[in-house]
Amino acid sequence: MAQTAEAAAPRSETPGEPTPDAPKRDFASRYQRFCYRLVGGRLESEDTSSVLAERLKRAGVNVSPAVHTSMMLVTMLLTAVAMAAVAFLLFFHVLHESRWYLYVLLLTAVGAGSVAAGFRFLIDTRIANRKDQLERELPFSLSELSVLASTGTSPIRLVRHMAQRDHDPAMTATFRQIAYKTDVQGKDLITALAETAKESPSTAVRDTLWDLANMIHQGGNLDEYLRSKSDDIMRLRRLVQKEFIERLSTFLDMYVSLVLVGVLMIAVGAFLLNSLGSTVAGFNADELLLLLTFGLVPVAVAMTIIMVSMAYARAE
Repeated sequence: MAQTAEAAAPRSETPGEPTPDAPKRDFASRYQRFCYRLVGGRLESEDTSSVLAERLKRAGVNVSPAVHTSMMLVTMLLTAVAMAAVAFLLFFHVLHESRWYLYVLLLTAVGAGSVAAGFRFLIDTRIANRKDQLERELPFSLSELSVLASTGTSPIRLVRHMAQRDHDPAMTATFRQIAYKTDVQGKDLITALAETAKESPSTAVRDTLWDLANMIHQGGNLDEYLRSKSDDIMRLRRLVQKEFIERLSTFLDMYVSLVLVGVLMIAVGAFLLNSLGSTVAGFNADELLLLLTFGLVPVAVAMTIIMVSMAYARAE
């Protein structure tokens, strides 16, 4: 369905009250409208990518593929013009390079390519972050659903109650999508569950919503299913966290053996070189210690932090 730039622009949840990030949102909305009027209107009439539309929904980006593509193209154009101007001034007027045009073309291509890669990376990052947050909140939401279902509450009332919570924002937003599809768009609960499951970036949440839709359609003990599903997911999380602890001990051994012992051995070698007056690969003892202090040690520590962070993100 065609979407105007005004409809595509994000709106504040409290229109009457200014928020600290209101100027940022206002600039983003104006920039979206500008890009849409410049390019997006032409893209809207064409066959938009269903893959991109699905990725935007899973990322929680509430714009159409035409708006997203128009923003990317306009940003690429502006970046390319800026990079070309800077490169021309630097290499032609300042450095007086004879092949300045090659540098201009190279920097222009790098700038435009970086913008395209940045837009894709932003969508991938939002999908991954939303997936992690949903899977963190899913077991607790299922436990709450199970308690409510045991009181005999109807499925549609369960969804409306979960949509009105003030905690677990990712799962609450998911139930708000379901409630919006049923109460505003007039869809039945099974269709709303299936469509919301398709838009979710988390496989666990998709499976849960599809199972709920099938159970509501075919009938069954909803309370027992929710309780068992919550226990299964919590058990899986415990296994993942146990693997993280074991991996963390491995990282600790690697850090002690490779970083600390390696640094100590290089320092001892530098002192021996200093006493013998020798060099290694053209480096004397002072240069080797400087390379060790400001080069190898920060890189080793940074790599260890990155590996621990990646392992921790998977264990959350």
